[in-house]
Amino acid sequence: MRNIARLDSIALPMTHHMRQRGLRVDLDHFAAMERALSDDMDRITEEVRSMTGRLVNLDSGDQVSELLFKHMGLKQARVKFTKSGDRESVEHEVLVSIQHEHPVVAKILHFKEFSKLRGTYVVPMPKLARRVRLGEWRMFPNLGTTRVPSGRFNCNEPNLLAMPNRTKRGRQVCEGFITDEGWCFVSCDFSQIEPRIVAHRSQDENLMNVYHNREDIYSDFATDAFQLPDQRYQDETGWHYPSVNKKTHRFPAKTCILASIYRVTAVGLLDQMPVVCGRCHTEAHEHSETCPGFVALWNEPSCQTLINAFYAKYPGITRMQTMDNRRAREFSYIWDDWGRLMHTQAVHSCHPWVVEAALREAGNMPVQGGACGAFKLGMAECFDWLEREGLLEYCHPLLPVHDEIVFEAHEAIAQEVGEKTCEIFRNCVQLSVPIEAEMTTAPVWGKILK
Repeated sequence: MRNIARLDSIALPMTHHMRQRGLRVDLDHFAAMERALSDDMDRITEEVRSMTGRLVNLDSGDQVSELLFKHMGLKQARVKFTKSGDRESVEHEVLVSIQHEHPVVAKILHFKEFSKLRGTYVVPMPKLARRVRLGEWRMFPNLGTTRVPSGRFNCNEPNLLAMPNRTKRGRQVCEGFITDEGWCFVSCDFSQIEPRIVAHRSQDENLMNVYHNREDIYSDFATDAFQLPDQRYQDETGWHYPSVNKKTHRFPAKTCILASIYRVTAVGLLDQMPVVCGRCHTEAHEHSETCPGFVALWNEPSCQTLINAFYAKYPGITRMQTMDNRRAREFSYIWDDWGRLMHTQAVHSCHPWVVEAALREAGNMPVQGGACGAFKLGMAECFDWLEREGLLEYCHPLLPVHDEIVFEAHEAIAQEVGEKTCEIFRNCVQLSVPIEAEMTTAPVWGKILK
């Protein structure tokens, strides 16, 4: 435990600097985003009306539940009701689970995304930001270091670590975080650190070979999973996979790998898959009215087939997960490679669903904990370097986003800071496979998000 205490402590100087510095915000941008999101919500409401023949308040759970389950007759695989039991629930998890049934569900999910962005980040921003000098407003993140069992950071008011950066509107909200003139954002992150931790722990030969050869694991798996011609080749720019389509092959393969190392079931994987029509191959929220009918491209059996292909290609992961299950049952706790513990008494429950959830959580912890330990070592060494070189006046760490550090740096030293941080990340810990890191620079935060 002393090792974990030291590991957590060495990241505190940079964390303290992040809390004190804060992120500069453009309040005019957030005001414009509030109007844009309101217009988006009105547009989606009208689109749902044209698709269903009913005008409903999509912020009303009662009206959405009646529309989906009574008027349209959609069915949940496992029916979930509200706490009062008076109607079927339409919380996010329920909508995600039925999004492949009809394109209107995807539109409702988009509405709720916009509503959450507006209510959680956009509207509250003027109250959360503080004026530090004339014309400059900053938002100071409330970073926590002890709430997550794996050692990850957490943040609230608002949760900047969970910014929805995978969607267009989410990235536009992030563009409200800006820098001073002559400065830019610098993002440095580990490349696929959690799959690399899995390769190190499982010692799976196929997985390790991919990383030793510097290949793309997602395209490599897609070639086998979708039984594509193996046309890969390497040149000075890296590996290329002509037979692998990024949208229809690589993205589902990537989703499956990242889900399977955390023991997600076929139902859970289906929830993460893009909702695409199998006839016109458009996403549900863009589904063409000229298409004869919506047929989901992905379903539970096809997701299970993909998961089976994953475990067949990387059998060492099955052995690793079996070992983690045995440890959790035998010792009633699990540990990561740094010595961080998590108690797992729930694995002895008499309820099978409780045991299943406890084993899944126990198996996830060493992967997240291992990645988090490497990240904190990198944070500490990077902050020491900034202090030693006298660069903290020209470069400010802002946020630890899982396996990524976001800096605010003067343009003159941005490249140097990014390259040095990536070098530190690559060498902060020795695994059985090489570690890679990447850097990105941009004038606003939203432009560096991937």
